[in-house]
Amino acid sequence: MFPTTGAAQSGESLFGKRTLSVTYGPYARIELGGAAPSFSNGSWLPPGEDDPRITFDVIPDKLRNAFGALALGYDWQNGFRGDLALFGMGRVDIKAPCTSASNGTSCANHIDITGGSVQTQGAMANFFFAPLEAQGSNAVLQPFVVAGLGVAQNDVGDWTRTKNAGNATIASNPVRTYLGDTSSSVAWSFGLGASYQVTRPGKWPVLVEASWRYYDFGRASGSVMSTGGTGTEPREPFGFDNTSQVLSISVRIPLKRY
Repeated sequence: MFPTTGAAQSGESLFGKRTLSVTYGPYARIELGGAAPSFSNGSWLPPGEDDPRITFDVIPDKLRNAFGALALGYDWQNGFRGDLALFGMGRVDIKAPCTSASNGTSCANHIDITGGSVQTQGAMANFFFAPLEAQGSNAVLQPFVVAGLGVAQNDVGDWTRTKNAGNATIASNPVRTYLGDTSSSVAWSFGLGASYQVTRPGKWPVLVEASWRYYDFGRASGSVMSTGGTGTEPREPFGFDNTSQVLSISVRIPLKRY
């Protein structure tokens, strides 16, 4: 059964303060925000069987990226709700200077990644818990924690490797570009936030939410196929771990009014 307390219906508590309207049932949510991209564990395996694994410091070209999501969910109004969201982020250009080689040789003898990009979208099931609501509070302001699990699609654009000055084979294909690739990874998230009902009692409930969330979008990697020219394919393409921290504002609207 959905909540039917007099306070929830009238919007007035015993202390004369506004209280949350009945939000039980299905809802829609739209979310917009800014993401701080962070990439780690960049690496590739060069073509030669004896070549060492090279690791990179993967650097985004901007500190902020756009984030958006559309979700449909269900609110039990007992502290628990959940939704399924489709999300997407803007494209980020990247560079990745060499940081080390597995055999201890100098980066001057190897390569840097001098061009590339990544864009991420996917779907995620989100689970929200509002502890005060779970204890019986029907205040218009409700803090919550949230966790999510889903699938991310990482779209890596064409990427370029450039041989450094000490590379023994610098005379052959000093700069080479490889095709991008799209791959799917398990994605997960956790965070916290608060929701606030902005509409007055008697009006259709509209809630605004502010949240911070950490997202792990899994591994992103390019292709081993060159865009042209001759040369041996790498044993493993350039790849890296893709994460972000997101600050966002959501608008949540119940789809049924009681």
